[in-house]
Amino acid sequence: MKNILVAYDGSETSKRAIDTAADLIASDARIHLDIVNVVSIPMLSDDQASSFAAILDLMKSDAEEVLADALNQFEGKHQQNGVDTLLVLGTDVASEIAKLIEKNGYDMVVIGSRGLSGMKQYLGSVSHKLLGATKVPVLVVK
Repeated sequence: MKNILVAYDGSETSKRAIDTAADLIASDARIHLDIVNVVSIPMLSDDQASSFAAILDLMKSDAEEVLADALNQFEGKHQQNGVDTLLVLGTDVASEIAKLIEKNGYDMVVIGSRGLSGMKQYLGSVSHKLLGATKVPVLVVK
């Protein structure tokens, strides 16, 4: 295993996903960890998109803060491992994560069972979709 992706949205389960990923990579300094936050944007026409630009900037800024929190949470746990953050824009969070997995060749994905959407099911919609959308192992943290 060389590359692990953690989906992070600031929810309690995504914080536990960071902790779990940190434990996974603790034994091997060669494992690289990427933490991704996907900014979910609605499908918009060109006219709508231009008026949505200011809101999108705020959403990106919020996502950057969420990723900074993720790095702060990870900091000090395993300094020998490389860690990067990724900010992705897309209309469907699970699809964007699946594309990222394919593009960057991750060996595993770690994701919380439920995100900030407030879903009360055992698996949130993103983690559930991701299980069927990728061929790499998906570790769902409760």
